[in-house]
Parts: sequence; structure tokens; C-alpha cells
Amino acid sequence: MKTLSKQRPRQTPPAYPIDPVDETTVAYLGHFDSGPVSDGFPDSDDLTGTDFAIYRLGDVIGCGSMSRVYRARHATLERPCALKVLNPGLVERSPQMLEQFWAEARVVANLVHPNIVTVHNLGRDRGYHFIEMEYVEGRSLRDHLIKDGPIDPLRASTILHQVVDALGKAHESGLVHRDVKPTNVLLTDHGQAKLADFGLVRHLRELEVGGVSVGGTPTFMAPELFAGVAASPRSDLYAVGVMFYYLLSARLPYASDTVSRLVRMHFEHPVPDIRKVAETVPEPIQKILERCLAKRVSERYESADELAEDLLVVINSLRDADSLLHEALEGLDCFLQGGNERYRVFFRLPNNRVQEVYFDVSRGRRDERVLSVFSVCGPADPRHFEYVLRLNSQLTYGGLSIRVVNGQPMFVMTRSYDPAHVSPNEIRAAMLEIAKRSDWLEQQISPGDVF
Repeated sequence: MKTLSKQRPRQTPPAYPIDPVDETTVAYLGHFDSGPVSDGFPDSDDLTGTDFAIYRLGDVIGCGSMSRVYRARHATLERPCALKVLNPGLVERSPQMLEQFWAEARVVANLVHPNIVTVHNLGRDRGYHFIEMEYVEGRSLRDHLIKDGPIDPLRASTILHQVVDALGKAHESGLVHRDVKPTNVLLTDHGQAKLADFGLVRHLRELEVGGVSVGGTPTFMAPELFAGVAASPRSDLYAVGVMFYYLLSARLPYASDTVSRLVRMHFEHPVPDIRKVAETVPEPIQKILERCLAKRVSERYESADELAEDLLVVINSLRDADSLLHEALEGLDCFLQGGNERYRVFFRLPNNRVQEVYFDVSRGRRDERVLSVFSVCGPADPRHFEYVLRLNSQLTYGGLSIRVVNGQPMFVMTRSYDPAHVSPNEIRAAMLEIAKRSDWLEQQISPGDVF
């Protein structure tokens, strides 16, 4: 039998020096220096590697004071899954925790969203209560930060937009998550964010009536929660702001060794300027952080949808033209040429016709970027001026103008966009529509299929 040394084992330092943060979820019952509930699981793990209900359990992939999560396989469906097993010690001390555990399963099972971990089943076996969940191949945002360090502004904004979209779905259903943090966001190998762990979720009706204990993770909790004010969608968005700051910098906006001092910082310290620790972060992101982390609830974003809109503007403004165009053209029957912010796309049309559509980036008067989608309809022959002018007044999509292309004046159908306010789907729709309409006009004013 091996003898365990009492000497503290050496810990391998993280690959990236990030701010230490205690992400333990706690439920407070009146004061803020209480710690998490002690573990009530047996001293030895009696579940790993065993048949449990209709599952074969693997190793533990997540644990906390409230539950453990096991990698598992559904024996009948033969699919991988994750089994969240409730801490039996909690059930013994607080029987109401079991009802909350079941409530979590029922709530999340009805939140069908691509950025929310799906719940499939719930049950009981060998004295344990469990929830079967979708197994997400990947790692948490917390683990990502530890290994790889801060996330660049475009990717961080994209991840956060997905999380906020998921929160919007929950809020729309009248639910408040109450524990948004990097540990509770899983990132798939394809970069898709999945909001997880709805263990503290409450319905707004329940929160408004009162009697719900304060819960969450102190580092990510909005200041009003420490004063006993009920959680709300806007307190979730405060946690989103803390997480956004953390993703961008691997630093926390407010950090302390004691909860009491941390609470004072949430209440009193101004929102720090993230550009002092992460120079590449643009000003619009700082503005988003200031609204998310506002001390007064009324000064924060009114809804997740409103925050999502601002994040989308940031994402579009940071996205380069190449990635925007490639996403817009994904799955289409076309051929792409070009680069350096000027591209030609060849579309196949009915009757064996082909139409070229240009996509380029130009600079406006104040050096702002302008995206243009245009296609040549034919030579700008003065004989067709009157016809094209009448047609232009009837168009509801795009516009006709004369542009010099390869040294020759040409009729072109065009549409321009501010890159901060256009999505890949809009570019996709514009290119398809302009290809079709330009080809139609070409057939009216010139023979053949030249352009």
C-alpha cells in the first residue's frame, strides 16, 4: 500500500500568467464571508468506470461543491454524453436542492439554442440523482485562457456574441442564469461557444417575489446583488462584462484576496480602461465594457439583444474583407479570384450564362472603409442612357451608375455598405441579387454573355 506524502505537491505553473480567480459558485444566506459547501461525495469515487442507470461512466471532467460531471456513453443509443451528478451531501442537508436540480434540467431542456448545452434526460440510480447533457468536445473558456492567454478582440467579441445570444434566449423565457463566467462557457473544437451550468437559474417571477438567497461567483457578481437586490437580466449582463474584460486581457477588472474588499471594489471603483492592459482593444469595446459594468442597473444595457447588436457592430468593423467574403460565399456555386481587398466572383446562372460580380473595399472621405458589391451590365453607350435612367428609378435593390472598368465606361449595378453594419448573409444576398439583375440588363442592352 502506498503512503501518501503530507508534503504539498508541486503545481505546474499555467502556460500564461492570468489573474487568479476563485470561480467557486456559492449560495449565501445573509453574509458574504461564508465559503462553498463542503464536498458530500464519498471519499473514493464509486462511479467512474461503472454501469450507471443506462450509461457507462468514464472519468470526471468537471466538479464543484454542487455536482460532478462525468464523461459517459448512452448504452442504448451508443452516443457520448455528459452526466451531471448531484452532490448527495447537499441533498441530505438541504432537500430543496434536489427540487432545484430537477428544475434546472426541466428549464434547460426547454431552452433549445445552438449556444446552450442541451439537456436530454434526468434520473436516479444507486442513491445518486443525475442529468444527462450533450457532451461538448472541447474545453472551457477558463481552460483556454490558462493555456493560450488573452483572446484577440475579434474572436473574443464573436465568442461573447454567442454567449449573449444564448442569454437572450434564456431571458426571453423569463430566466436569469446568475452564474455567467468562463468556467461555465464551453468552447467546441470548431470555436462555437456553449453556455452551460444552469444550476443557479431562477425565474424572474420567483426573484421578484423574494426569498431567493444571493448566489453566484463573487468575482462576476453585480454590485447590487451584494446589497440584497434580486438578480435580473442586467446582473447577468454585468457578469458578461467582467468575462469580456477577462477574455481580452487575462486580467480581472476587480480582484482582491478577500470577498469584503472585492465587494467594495464592485461598488466603488470606476470601470477600468482595458486599453491600459490590452493595447489592441478598440475604443468601441471599451464603451461596451463601460455599459456592462455600470454601477447603476439603469445605466447598463436594457437587454441581451441590445448588447448583441453593439457586439455585432464591433465584429463587423474588425473582420477583414477576405474572411467576410469567404463566409458570405460558403456553399455557393461560384469561382473566386483576387485579393488585397478587391475580388471577382463568377456566378453560374440559368441557360449556361455566367456573371462576374466585384467585391472591393475603398476609403471614404475620413478614411473610413466602404464595401462595394457591383457587376458590369454593359458598355455605357449613350443610346441606352434614357432607358437605364428610367430603369434606375424603378429599382428597389441596388442602383445603376457609370463606372470606368478596365479603362472603359460601363453601366454597373452596385450597392455599398458600412463594414461595421453589414453581415456575411447581407453580402451573400447582395451578390446573388446583383448577379441576376445585372445579367438580365446585359441581355437587354448588349448581345452575347460578355460580362
